[in-house]
Amino acid sequence: MSLFKIFRCDPEQNVPARYQGYRMETEEGETVLSALVRLREEQDPSLAFRASCRSGICGSDACRINGRAGLPCKAQVSEHLQDGVVVLEPLRGFPVIRDLVVDQTRFWEKLRQVKPWLIPGDPDPEKERLMRLVQEDFDGLSHASDCIFCAACYAECPMAGDDKPYLGPAALLKAYRFAVDPRDAGGEERRAALEGPGGLWRCHLAFRCTEVCPKEISPAAAIGHLKNEAARRHLGLGAKGPRELRANGTLEAVAEGAGKDGD
Repeated sequence: MSLFKIFRCDPEQNVPARYQGYRMETEEGETVLSALVRLREEQDPSLAFRASCRSGICGSDACRINGRAGLPCKAQVSEHLQDGVVVLEPLRGFPVIRDLVVDQTRFWEKLRQVKPWLIPGDPDPEKERLMRLVQEDFDGLSHASDCIFCAACYAECPMAGDDKPYLGPAALLKAYRFAVDPRDAGGEERRAALEGPGGLWRCHLAFRCTEVCPKEISPAAAIGHLKNEAARRHLGLGAKGPRELRANGTLEAVAEGAGKDGD
């Protein structure tokens, strides 16, 4: 018998936030999402949560499982039981609409600030725009494209969420995806957002975004790449790479100076 302690909150009804316990038998290999669906069907139809594909593709069901952001559709109950208990809470840093459902408006607004679409620099070709990349760069771009916008990284980032100006890991990851795309010419259009008060230098490399990503992407590595490119531009170092910049302490100096803008 498993005990599910679920955060309950309904601001519209002015009901105080609380944790409600539900006991139920779970099957071997059953996911947390499957258990949630059965709880709503069999015990409490008022339980609110989001879900769609049930396959780790849509990212809509993201919440906190035992204090860590994740996807219930990928999490097996047996692997998350702690003394027979699974605690489910809404993603941190978002206004709660009801129970496990949060308002992601700010998350999407910040994503739009980096213009997460291809901005071509030449007229439309007669056929397709060909992508010419070495395999390593293409792999990085392709992996960044695997983001499902579940907002787990945003919820776990100590610098994002609430009313903070920081764009967050998902938005910067998407900016990286286009920064390394040879077909894109939108660098200047994105620069104000990336290098402004809520941009790259707000990232303190806590790596929580990388730890919780259900697609095993490293937003921290993508942000590091963007920081290196910004350092080259500001210092007029042209083709010097991150290894050369680190050797003389240049990157560390730029990061330290940018960090003085405030947290």
